[in-house]
Amino acid sequence: MTPRDSGGLRVACWNIWGFSWEWPRRRPLLAAELADLEPDAVFLHEARAARRPWENGESTPAQVAADSDLSVVDWIDAPTSHPDTRMGPALLARQQPVTTSRFQLADRGSVANLGYHEPWLLTADWEIQESRLVVASTHLPRSGLFDALDASVSSLVQVIQPMTEDADLLVLVGDLNLMPQNSLLYRLMRDLELESAPPLDRAPPTYPTSNALSNRQALEDSVGNLIHPRAPPIRIDHLLVRSKSSSPLKIVAEGRFGTAHGDGDLYASDHWGLWFDVAVT
Repeated sequence: MTPRDSGGLRVACWNIWGFSWEWPRRRPLLAAELADLEPDAVFLHEARAARRPWENGESTPAQVAADSDLSVVDWIDAPTSHPDTRMGPALLARQQPVTTSRFQLADRGSVANLGYHEPWLLTADWEIQESRLVVASTHLPRSGLFDALDASVSSLVQVIQPMTEDADLLVLVGDLNLMPQNSLLYRLMRDLELESAPPLDRAPPTYPTSNALSNRQALEDSVGNLIHPRAPPIRIDHLLVRSKSSSPLKIVAEGRFGTAHGDGDLYASDHWGLWFDVAVT
């Protein structure tokens, strides 16, 4: 049973490892995970434009929509540092939002080393029993690019503050590339008055689902850094929440998903996804 049965909403967010690596094997696993979860809306990160012959000209969001009962609401087809690759966040939904918006948080003209992808914020507003839910989702630059992360966090605060002042419930969810002890994460939470769900000291890891697979992809595609085979997974994807004290709109359940289905040695993504249920209480 999902919260839609009582007028609520189930939302998910998932970095789906968008560099085309092993996509023919990963695609049905991703579809199976979403079929189990039954989200009303899902934000995808590292969603990319088609660039391989076997993709038949279909972007990642289009393929995921074809495999599910979700429709593509928005997709930011942004350039990357690779001249032949375009990638950005997407929103797929069964229950259409009232409005969506998109903001670029940092660009290559203002930040010397932005990394592989451009950081964009994608937001959606839903009205649930006369209460306003705003979900904002982003994929921030990778760990180690302090200037890019710092600029992106500053922009994130400046953008979200005015547009969510009257929100009954604000949710910021995504691959923030910030570990729980990172000062930028605390700055973001402080400035936007956000709390982690669950609390940071109890939040489960979200990356990587498999050290061996992440290392294999890094070696084969020459993208990313190698991970020690016995290194424990870490929390870099976050669910951050702000609710008006008088609002009846609350997150009533949350969790992670992404490793229930496998193909031999492979999962759907190198990240776990996060999901949450919103309902009027």
